[in-house]
Amino acid sequence: MRKLKMHLHISLDGYASDAAGGLSWATYNEAVAAHAKRLTLDADAVVFGPATYKMMHGYWPTVPNDPGATAGELAHAEWIARATKIVVSSALPAVEANWEKSLLLRDPVELTAIKQPPGNDIVSFGSPKLVRSCLERGLVDELHLFLNPILLGGGQAVFGSGQQHKLRLLESTPLPDGVVALVYTPG
Repeated sequence: MRKLKMHLHISLDGYASDAAGGLSWATYNEAVAAHAKRLTLDADAVVFGPATYKMMHGYWPTVPNDPGATAGELAHAEWIARATKIVVSSALPAVEANWEKSLLLRDPVELTAIKQPPGNDIVSFGSPKLVRSCLERGLVDELHLFLNPILLGGGQAVFGSGQQHKLRLLESTPLPDGVVALVYTPG
């Protein structure tokens, strides 16, 4: 069975974006990038919510033609071009799920069938609403968080109020600039 590994940057007070929906507060450096890249080593599919899908679709296909792209960006653009892109949205028009090798799902529960056959991992980068929805449905096998040393005081909360999810820590790795990479599994 394939694993669903979901990844997010998160503030100390539990937000995945600031009040304006931005991520400029999230620390991104070579160590963070290298740690995130580990998720793609055994993955051949990536899953997004609709907003993240549109943002990624607008960016990654342009990277190979960008003369300023780094080696890491080029490698990730190559990986994502090969990967199956899964977008989960009940409202996104099918015509907008047009990135090469894309699959549109209308409900996160449909990921259950995709996870069943043997195969490589499915990863996500971002999409906090989708992460929350997948946690609520018991679909997440590993939750990868980059805990950033900042209090945002508001924004998009990752975890809904009133929802309890017992998690078991698999890994905790301090990274430069005060970021801590955390890996949890349900249980």
